[in-house]
Amino acid sequence: MYIQSITPEAIKSEYGIQMRRVYQVNEAPFHPPFGSAWAFIAPGEQSAPHTHDEDETFYVVKGNGVMVIDDEEQDVQAGDTIYIPANHSHVLRNTGSEELVFITIWWDVTSKEDNNEKNGVGK
Repeated sequence: MYIQSITPEAIKSEYGIQMRRVYQVNEAPFHPPFGSAWAFIAPGEQSAPHTHDEDETFYVVKGNGVMVIDDEEQDVQAGDTIYIPANHSHVLRNTGSEELVFITIWWDVTSKEDNNEKNGVGK
């Protein structure tokens, strides 16, 4: 069994918000095909606009805000799941009065293509 806790010393500033990385792509001890983290945005704050070459999903656990992907904006709240395609600019804004908490999972796009090929998807 392998358990990681959200302790103050494990939380780091990344993308303009506070994050606790959990599992990282192809890193010990499990070498998963994905990366993941807990993320925390204070009221009135937002993540830094950024892009990367991985697909990503946010699971909003607590709070509410506005998700911006490229030029599209949509309100989000606890219970929402957001898909962010690779190479698309994105920002998550906390528009609420409490901390916005979400879990992020990202994976390499080539992994998706390899998995689709292995599973016969798209043939």
